[in-house]
Parts: sequence; structure tokens; C-alpha cells
Amino acid sequence: MEPEIKEDDIEELKKKLRNYKREELRFNEPHFTQQLRLREGNKDEVIDALLNPDKLIYSYQEKGKYGDIKHNLHFKVSNSRTMRIPVIFDSGEKKGLNIIT
Repeated sequence: MEPEIKEDDIEELKKKLRNYKREELRFNEPHFTQQLRLREGNKDEVIDALLNPDKLIYSYQEKGKYGDIKHNLHFKVSNSRTMRIPVIFDSGEKKGLNIIT
């Protein structure tokens, strides 16, 4: 059975992301940092992209491993590079943005 993939509304996502504060971001450690090193990324660049989502150009959602909805956010970094950040919004009862890998 094919996983169900659905495109997100970019403007709605930008509004949603702007409502988060830095302290509400939760990173899947240590895996997040390991993946960041492999991709020669920068944590501050990821945080800035999420909290100031002007460069969000594409996103799609799919069902996560545990039945939650995972949004695969794509940000323009340069003319030849994008950064994909998979996130889960507000899992459980608590407001928070879970950054997964």
C-alpha cells in the first residue's frame, strides 16, 4: 500500500510557524545533530528558517510512524540548494514543534 502524501498550503504553514517561539522547538537528539553534521548544516539556520518561514517554498504531509502527521518542509537556501526539515506540530496535549529526522 502506497503511503498517502498530501501537499500543504504554504501560506497557512507560514502563519502557523510564526506562532512558535524558540523554546517551543523540540529536537530529536542526538539524531538531529548527527544528521546536521552529515549535511554540514547549522542548527541556528534551521531555527531561523522555522521561526521566520519566508523562504518556505514547498511542503507535503504524510502519516508518521506512530500515526501522527509529519510535514516535510522545504526551504530555499540558495538558487541551487534547499533544506528539508521534517516536523510534527503539537504532538500530544502540549504546544510544540518537533523537529525529526
